[in-house]
Amino acid sequence: MSFSTFSEIVFERLSCRLTLLAQRWGVKPVSLIAGLKLWLGWAGLTWLAFLASLLWVEVGERHEVSWADGLLGGALIGLAQWQMLRPYLSPAYPWIMATTLGWGALALLNIGAIGWMAPGTPNLWFRGVFGIFYGGYVGLALGAIQWLVIRHQVKQAWRWMPWNAGAWAVAIALGWLIGGSLRALSHLFVSEVVGLGVAWGVIAALSGLGIVGLLFQQPSQPLWTPFVSRSSRQSPSAKSSASQSPANPAQSHPAPSEPST
Repeated sequence: MSFSTFSEIVFERLSCRLTLLAQRWGVKPVSLIAGLKLWLGWAGLTWLAFLASLLWVEVGERHEVSWADGLLGGALIGLAQWQMLRPYLSPAYPWIMATTLGWGALALLNIGAIGWMAPGTPNLWFRGVFGIFYGGYVGLALGAIQWLVIRHQVKQAWRWMPWNAGAWAVAIALGWLIGGSLRALSHLFVSEVVGLGVAWGVIAALSGLGIVGLLFQQPSQPLWTPFVSRSSRQSPSAKSSASQSPANPAQSHPAPSEPST
């Protein structure tokens, strides 16, 4: 069995499960499947873009990168994400410009190395705390710049800023903790690269969830329908007719008056 045939079978079964899940949640199945495709493409391409950036940006314990490295790394990431945003934003190319200029500005401010930096301290507690702080700072800055280019096309686009900040905070802290733990065991710097690879994957996955949530917003409705008894399951016409009918049957048919003598 070829890989393409296997992937078609897996996706067909997954689509059936997603359709049932969408019907249970009251969401359009087409939107749910399209959202899954967007998330998978976004997460995969973003992670691969971070990996490809290693051709220009070197991972190290330094606290800064050159503005040229920041621009190149940001351009790769922005280009990968633009590939998935094209069907949903018109035009979508400002996303590339915003991401590229955002990373360039962060490099000039000496915090652009966070995405490719390994902290010098082996203390895991410090790694976690500083990872949350610096990761959240970078994520918020990038989210604010990207918000400028989607605010007129995406409803409630401001939510992208705190979401991206949270995604970066969690991802960088987790990556630095994993890299520090592996380096303490192996005494090899390549462990830090593994930790950053995990961080890039978490950033790609969480930011993808945020994008799907923004682009596939549903009207306000509960995720499930509460149990309704049979007595209350009446059509609007039945309810209106019931409300118009008198409560006392005797009132609808008055008794005939007695004949006068």
